[in-house]
Amino acid sequence: MSRLLRIPAVLCALLLGACGSPWNNPYPASDAGANVLYTSFVERPKHLDPVQSYAENEYAFIANIYTPPLQYHYLKRPHELVPLAAVEVPRPAYFDADHNRLPDDVPGGEVAYSVYEVRLRPGLRYQPHPAFARDEQGALRYERLTEADLDGIHAPTDFPFHGTREVEASDFVYQIKRLAHPRLHSPIAGLMSTYIVGLSEYAEQVGEMAREAPADAWLDLDRHEIAGVQAVDRLTYRIRIRGKYPQFAYWLAMPFFSPVPKEVDRFYAQPGMAQRNLTLDWFPVGSGPYMLTVNDPNRQMVLE
Repeated sequence: MSRLLRIPAVLCALLLGACGSPWNNPYPASDAGANVLYTSFVERPKHLDPVQSYAENEYAFIANIYTPPLQYHYLKRPHELVPLAAVEVPRPAYFDADHNRLPDDVPGGEVAYSVYEVRLRPGLRYQPHPAFARDEQGALRYERLTEADLDGIHAPTDFPFHGTREVEASDFVYQIKRLAHPRLHSPIAGLMSTYIVGLSEYAEQVGEMAREAPADAWLDLDRHEIAGVQAVDRLTYRIRIRGKYPQFAYWLAMPFFSPVPKEVDRFYAQPGMAQRNLTLDWFPVGSGPYMLTVNDPNRQMVLE
């Protein structure tokens, strides 16, 4: 009889234990009750650089890291654009071939070009990163690294100094220039070249720069300008579009038009970085609410 009683006693102990903490819980006990969300992904992201990323599994990450000018309202249906990095959703101004302003309801056939002016929210800052770190004299600490300097460095968090700064209009302009970068192969470069004034010509200029430079050399995209894209002031920039293209506003809600600072682009272009997966594709840098601190897609990826 005692043998029969032992069996339900063991079962009760197991059931009571299960009510507390699962015996096969794969997560640390220290995370219990913490503000941590665990989830999974089926396919590892191929690109986390917003100029190249165009896949749903990648957007699950970069949508939390980057801040394009606009976003979609989470609840409204049909979908509605609302500001994100921008102060408001820009309304295009229409002009004819003689640069005369046209009314908002003008037929598309009469429009030579449209102008979108984007005003940014002040105070939007980048996530801490060594590319922004400066020394006591105000110079960037890590803009001339050697292979020896990278010994023991496997992630941006391995650098002892980090910095940040406010997001500026020039960062959005710089990202649009990156659409034409011949080594990045942005999936929307061809389409945008048909609409953004001067982007095709700019792509030719940057392509010539790439042909004249060593294959691994950093290309200073600010050596040339895009005729239809200008920073008006620190927090305002304009984009000129051929004709009347109302769909362009929806492109401004995609990561392709998120800000990328020149300091970060140059930082990652230094010798030895790519061999250590120290790239925007692997460790993106944005101004969104989360930063990617661990990228080991065969084991875990951590957004903090």
